[in-house]
Amino acid sequence: MSPEEINTLLHRPLKPGIKYDHLMPFSDCSSTLLATGDTKEAIDQMALWAKKYKHHTQTLAQEVFSNLPLQQLCKELHSFLYNHFQYKIDGYKQKLRSPACSWSSRHQGIDCKSYSIFASTVLLNLGVSHSLRRVEQQAGKGYSHVYVIVTKDQKNFDLSKGYYVIDGTIIHNVSQEVNYTKKDDVFMSANASETLGASIVGALTNSAVKVISVITDLLIKGLLNELMGCGDAEFDAPVVQMKLKRDLLAPLNKMLTNLEHAISINNDVRIEHIFNNIFKELDLGIAHLENETAFSQRDECIAQTLASALKYVTEVKKVVDIYFINFKKSYPHLEVREFSRSAHVGERTLYFVVKNASNPIVAEYRFITVKSQKNSYPVSPIFPFKEEPNTWLSQNIHHLKNTYNDGREQGYKTEITPLLNKALALRAKYYLGGEMLYYSEQPIHDAMRQVWLKFDDKYLKFLTDRAKINYQANLQSLKAYQERFNKEVAENENAKKRKKNKMYAGIGLTAIALLLIASSNTEKEE
Repeated sequence: MSPEEINTLLHRPLKPGIKYDHLMPFSDCSSTLLATGDTKEAIDQMALWAKKYKHHTQTLAQEVFSNLPLQQLCKELHSFLYNHFQYKIDGYKQKLRSPACSWSSRHQGIDCKSYSIFASTVLLNLGVSHSLRRVEQQAGKGYSHVYVIVTKDQKNFDLSKGYYVIDGTIIHNVSQEVNYTKKDDVFMSANASETLGASIVGALTNSAVKVISVITDLLIKGLLNELMGCGDAEFDAPVVQMKLKRDLLAPLNKMLTNLEHAISINNDVRIEHIFNNIFKELDLGIAHLENETAFSQRDECIAQTLASALKYVTEVKKVVDIYFINFKKSYPHLEVREFSRSAHVGERTLYFVVKNASNPIVAEYRFITVKSQKNSYPVSPIFPFKEEPNTWLSQNIHHLKNTYNDGREQGYKTEITPLLNKALALRAKYYLGGEMLYYSEQPIHDAMRQVWLKFDDKYLKFLTDRAKINYQANLQSLKAYQERFNKEVAENENAKKRKKNKMYAGIGLTAIALLLIASSNTEKEE
């Protein structure tokens, strides 16, 4: 059977899925991986891909699939995949999509590998161990299909006790599986420490996800609905939409995600740098847009486009300000001081509808300094940038020994020492620079945190409680903000309708008056 025939056979009508858009991050599908060959070659990367991008479905997993019995979870997840993602077979080049990319391209179609990656990330976020299964469906033809199986025995992972099948390519119940002549499984573990660590990081990252979802609603559902189709190509609605997604939403999303990671590892230098980058971009962009809106002599359509952009981008700033205020409240061990500077608007890089070089001005922007005071937790699980390694390691070992007195400090020392050596080797490469060094060390930081979570039970509760406070503060503040803003939008719409109705009424009365005058003149002539 040809690829075209398979695509036709597995084509299905999709549900809209609009209600889930705010739960998934935006993607321009730059997060894809190409591998030549069959499923056998591609599956080796799928496990890594699922772990790398599981944060894409963190919010979706918690808000849609959490607290379900295992069988119901598998049924709901399979139904979600089948009904919201079109099927399209890959050619010779095997494309592995991140979950966010799969969501953005769901109408164009994805294949079995991307279905499986998406399902795997949801299960990992929920702490459900499972396997990626590749199968040979015809003897001697090679591996041709991959899907997810979830063992019913989540303690010992004994497949002989039964398992559920999540195969988004075809409609069936989770008790059925395709026929195969050969199989091979890749186990995806979600052990307790990894799961709890993921939930903590997820709770932290959820603040960023929630912020970016509100910003997405403002710019996509709000601003784009008000745009007119201007004749100037620069202000044409499709052009503005494309640039908003690519040059404002995507990089802002990345900044907020990186910021949450820096907060989670208590990296005050990185926190300060990213906040300052966001403030500079927003403040200079809005100042430039204000100036262009006030003094632009362009046509009415462009003037209206600039005015609408200014209204919604100003709201984006309010959302970021809410996030910043709650950050300061949630992390009192960090001393945050605020200042202002001036810069040329050409120094910004994000898209604010008006070009950087268009009537450039100098404007003020905010910047902050962040300094760690006495940490609210006795030790730092992540090796700090400004710390002597032996002193840091000794303090952590001493903490574990005094707190638990059960010998676990020896296991910690054994596991953490190779990671510490990797960090020291990277820092010896002075040519990397601060930004490159941070990204190079990020996997080491994550691994150090996982090791500490494994040995310090009290730290698990400390992080969970702190993350929940931060997330709930942002959730409540943003909910109140959305209610206020939606009320203002509704009032503005009602005002526009009343104005339009008055205009029509005025036109109607004028028409009646003209008819009466015409009738009177006719009678006089007769």
